[in-house]
Amino acid sequence: MARRIAVWLARGFLAAIAFASIAWGATTLPVFVDQTRLDAARDLILRNVPVSDAELGALGPLLSRAAARSDCIPAIDRSTAVIRLRFAENALASGKTDLVDTRMGELDQAVRKSLGCAPSDPYLWLVLFRLRNVRQGLNDANFNLLRMSYRLGPNEGWIVVKRGQLTLTMFDALPPDLAAEVVAEFARLVKTELYSEAIELLKGPGWAHRDKLMAGLAAVPKRNVDILTRTMADVGYNLDGRSAVERRNQERP
Repeated sequence: MARRIAVWLARGFLAAIAFASIAWGATTLPVFVDQTRLDAARDLILRNVPVSDAELGALGPLLSRAAARSDCIPAIDRSTAVIRLRFAENALASGKTDLVDTRMGELDQAVRKSLGCAPSDPYLWLVLFRLRNVRQGLNDANFNLLRMSYRLGPNEGWIVVKRGQLTLTMFDALPPDLAAEVVAEFARLVKTELYSEAIELLKGPGWAHRDKLMAGLAAVPKRNVDILTRTMADVGYNLDGRSAVERRNQERP
């Protein structure tokens, strides 16, 4: 009799485990599928691949589910915010005011939800700074959002480029401490030999501020600065006042 009871208990225990496994799979599999699809779109966007509204349209139900959830799933929340950013950028490009307002509101909600769950994300603090500037205009309160981005992600190369592209376009409007951060960040790129990233910024929005950026390289090894200068000259940007012929003549043994 005792043996039968033991067998029944064992079978019941195994059945309970099987039922729990089925229930767990039924609840987690849809989340995993959503995350996989959202992450794939997020990665394309962060690599600056053009993605249209039509291409993102199938993700609408997934984005709605993510917005409706009250709990935190950091990976899904972050991907949702990045995708909402692309929707907002596409709306801005379209010039449709009503659509812009709607998309900006959705982006604001997504970014705040993601940061509420994972507040150490320097990229989303940058996105929130950019968003608030578009919606409210530049103001002192919003600069703290940019400070958070610098504080949390000072050395992440891909964020540095995105942050530099934004901050250099508004360099003259930045408070002194943030302007100094922009210059110091550019110097770190050159010091760590991230020349492609430095050149992308310098020949883009940084060209108007090249004198300040180059002055900020005083503590950077001369070899690094020379490589930057020569490479910029090779693509048609003269930083040291010499012509291409003068540079070649001086570099000859």
